[in-house]
This record gives sequence, structure tokens and C-alpha cells, in this order.
Amino acid sequence: MPASEFSTHRRRLGAFGERVAASFLERNGIRVLGRNVRIGRGEVDLVAADRAGRFVVEVKTGMETPDEHPRWNFTDRKARQVIRMARSLGIRRVDLVTVVVGEEGVAVEWHPRVA
Repeated sequence: MPASEFSTHRRRLGAFGERVAASFLERNGIRVLGRNVRIGRGEVDLVAADRAGRFVVEVKTGMETPDEHPRWNFTDRKARQVIRMARSLGIRRVDLVTVVVGEEGVAVEWHPRVA
């Protein structure tokens, strides 16, 4: 696959994962307040709220293989970046939602308060 096709595929997969994550959260009583919120040169995937207040959601989407899972892409470096952006919005809570696309369908995992 040429690099440009791979890049387009990753963007589409990421956008799909964000839609799935937002829908999942809404079905679980969470209000999604914003999507792809730009902060300086960065972007937070979702800004959401529950009864306790607002929080930022990082979404990681991918295929699960024996050697890989999307949650592993939420590195310490990425966590620090998301925390900085969340704090610039006055938000202290960061959740992670992973969307795993596989032969058996799509699985969603919600990891509250990862950072």
C-alpha cells in the first residue's frame, strides 16, 4: 500500500473510531460536548461530561493482533500531551476509549481516569 493510501486509511479508521467511541459514551449516559477540539497545534478527540463534570477522551483505534492492541498506543508521552491540552481547557480528567476492529466485529473498551 502506498504511503498516501496508508495515511488516508489511518485517518478514516481514526474517524470511524471516534464516531464509535462517541456513540458508545452517549449510550452510557455521557454527553459529548465536542469532537476534534483544536488546542494550539494539538487536538483532543472528544470533550465529554457526566454528573461529575467535564473530561477529555483520547480515542485509540486499530486492529488487535497477538502483538498489538490500540491501548498500547496511549504512551506516557501521549498521556502527557493530552493532559497538557486538557488542563488548557480547565479539565483535569482524561479517559481512554479503545476501538478494536477485528474479524468478529468491533469491540469498545472504556478506561476512565487514565490520566
